[in-house]
Amino acid sequence: MTRSMNSRRLNLLMLLCLSTPALARDATPQPQILITGASPALEANIRALLSIDSERCDADQVLLDSRRPALRREIERAAQGLGFYRLTHSLEFSRADECWALRIDVVPGDRVLFGNVDVRFPGTEAAAAAPFATLLAGSPVVEGAVLNHRLYENLKSSLSALAVENGHFSARFSRSELAVDLARNRADVVIEFDPGPRYGFGSIDISPIEALSERFISRFVPFAPGAPYSTEALVALRESFNNSQYFSDVAVTPQLTSAQTAPGAARTVPVNIALQVRPRRSWTGGLGVTTDNGPRMTVNYEDRYFNRSGHRQNGDVALSTMESRANLSHIIPMADPATESLSVSLGYVGQDNDTFSIDTYKLGVSYRSTIDIPLLGDEWLQNIFSNFQRENSALNTVTVNSHESSNLTISGINWTRTAADDPIFPTRGWRVFTQVSGASNAFVSDLSFLQLYGSGKLVQTVGPGRALLRVEAGTTLVDGVSELPVSIRYFTGGDQSVRGYQFGSLGALNALGEVIGGKHLLTASVEYDFSVRPSWKLAVFMDAGNSFADFTNITLNKSAGLGLRWLSPIGPIRADIAKGLDGGNFRLHITMGPDL
Repeated sequence: MTRSMNSRRLNLLMLLCLSTPALARDATPQPQILITGASPALEANIRALLSIDSERCDADQVLLDSRRPALRREIERAAQGLGFYRLTHSLEFSRADECWALRIDVVPGDRVLFGNVDVRFPGTEAAAAAPFATLLAGSPVVEGAVLNHRLYENLKSSLSALAVENGHFSARFSRSELAVDLARNRADVVIEFDPGPRYGFGSIDISPIEALSERFISRFVPFAPGAPYSTEALVALRESFNNSQYFSDVAVTPQLTSAQTAPGAARTVPVNIALQVRPRRSWTGGLGVTTDNGPRMTVNYEDRYFNRSGHRQNGDVALSTMESRANLSHIIPMADPATESLSVSLGYVGQDNDTFSIDTYKLGVSYRSTIDIPLLGDEWLQNIFSNFQRENSALNTVTVNSHESSNLTISGINWTRTAADDPIFPTRGWRVFTQVSGASNAFVSDLSFLQLYGSGKLVQTVGPGRALLRVEAGTTLVDGVSELPVSIRYFTGGDQSVRGYQFGSLGALNALGEVIGGKHLLTASVEYDFSVRPSWKLAVFMDAGNSFADFTNITLNKSAGLGLRWLSPIGPIRADIAKGLDGGNFRLHITMGPDL
């Protein structure tokens, strides 16, 4: 027992002995430097350049005083770097807490401003100088701006970096001056920048792949040998390969060390492309639930390269209590496989709810491409399509002979674009979809109509949370609602339109007050959500909307409710409780997927 107690005491003494130096080090006095009269930015710059804080606490006064000239130079350099060329200051050493202390009192004075900013590209053609002119247009180094040496140096660095990005590998500054004139309180900038000759792309070497032909892969490359070199073009090429669904690993490497620079020879940079394909076939499945469709099971099949020309095949089946879908598509890459494809598809859609039941068989062709729309920006996804569909439908009303069959060839075009700061959990962003479609009884159709449709979503941070706005509108040019097949009519209600009402339960009414769907559509939603815990949000919302037979009889149903959002690893999962303000019971809505 005594040995055990002695052992514990010995361990405690050893622990105290080991801990004492560490405690002593933590309590070691440190030099105190106080700076007064300076803005936070100026104080930070002065502290960053001061070197005296490395002196020991026991340094004598003679040593500290000997550092005054260096201190004054460091303070002046720090001030001049931010444009304070008229700064005055005083230094005072003292002793405090067994260590020396330094007080620096500064009077900044007026700051010097940038004067004339003259950036030239002597002997450079206008086309070659254009990228640099764009850079200068957004530069903060402009006449009248406060002088900051860092901005001046950043401008020079940006010119050099832009030159390299555009293949000007021998770029140099023939003159670069920052002349401070204290009499005028201005700093004039003169830069003469010679980009030198621009290199072009040399040979493009694509490592052979058995699954895909080199001819097909080369169609991804947007430039040919001899085209002007551009780092941006290489980055875009790499992204095209990564987004194409064909490749698991992509390496696009400019051979800068092999650049041809012999006198009289074209200055070019060879490019090597090494790719690894993904597995050819893929099967995936999933289970989910929404209140619109109930429990849902999906199975997807993908053949990523049906042949060496890059043809693909996709198939999917989705089964739920209210909706069943099956689709098979054959996709043919076009001239630019990164942005263009032709798709031939065969599909079936079956829907059965309290309002209607539909069986639709489709055979269609579509052409997808990416386009620029003037005034609206680039990267819009355009889809031109033509689908033949055979439809058997019935409205769940007391109307006699509500069962109908129709043959339609519906053709149209739509445009989509999404922009967001995050594809899954955006804090700001938007999505727009618009479509024009129709059919003619002169071309394999039982009737003629023209339909216009558009929808938009907006997400924006407001205060501690996000505001989510949604709007949807559509109109159909046709004589009467009864002429339209059920699948062409507009219905509202459900998870994605007016919550608080069952899916498809709102729409234009017949003489008996039964929902038959309308020619026109209008819905809108306002929602606000905010975090209550990490990965959890609360939401409050209001929806309104309906479909109607004509513009003289517009009645919007409204609803409001509360929601809970879980930012799960697979995307947001939402549970909403909503109630129609026009009557009815509370209704639960469960959905999942990105906000845009």
